[in-house]
Amino acid sequence: MILGIDIGGTNTDVVLLKNGNFEVFGSFKTKDFDLNKIDLEYDAVGIGIATWFKKGKIVKAPNLDRIPNIETKKPKVVDNDANCFAYYSAKVTGKKNVLSLTVGTGIGTGIVVDGKIYHGDGLAGELGHSYVGGRRKCKCGGYGHLECYFGGWAIKNIKEKIKNSSIYETRGFRLFCIAVSNAIMLLNPEIVTFGGRIGGRLKEDVISEEISKLIPDLFKPEFKVIKDDYAVAKGSAMLAKDLIFDIR
Repeated sequence: MILGIDIGGTNTDVVLLKNGNFEVFGSFKTKDFDLNKIDLEYDAVGIGIATWFKKGKIVKAPNLDRIPNIETKKPKVVDNDANCFAYYSAKVTGKKNVLSLTVGTGIGTGIVVDGKIYHGDGLAGELGHSYVGGRRKCKCGGYGHLECYFGGWAIKNIKEKIKNSSIYETRGFRLFCIAVSNAIMLLNPEIVTFGGRIGGRLKEDVISEEISKLIPDLFKPEFKVIKDDYAVAKGSAMLAKDLIFDIR
């Protein structure tokens, strides 16, 4: 049995992978989460966390007030939350080259190349902190980053704007589409997936139409919105299973 955990800027989700099936254990406020307080039997744990990694170590957490306790004596795999979402996306779609965007409190980006998570020198996939213009202050300390214009902390009442579809008229959404289109031109993925408590509620047809306007037809990938709030947690468990038990 493998525990899958998604530690986001606001919520932490927990699932259990048991006999090939997922059981949802629950969702907690990240500020209150403690792995040692999870009353479940498990053999290993996969953790996706909204932090920056360098050479396998957490070096920055722009959207976390604090990093909760994730210490355990059991085998453990820890990676960026968007990487875990990308891994999940690759598994459920059967694609080997995937670009994934999670939109929640902030914006995460995961990349899968030939079925494996691409880390670069450790920090690959931080599209939310790419420069798109202006001097708005980002939570990471920089200025003019994509996250300053799109995402949970950037747009007031964003969930309401998604419900009434006014989100697609905002400057933030336009900048988001431009940033994703640039990533598509660089990576040429088979599919682009969107998830998170905000990204998973965007309209797939609108995203596809707007981003497709910005790229040549030859570069156009598939677009898929994954409507599963526990996708990162599930991807974390899958990653732990493959890295700890299945890959020799």
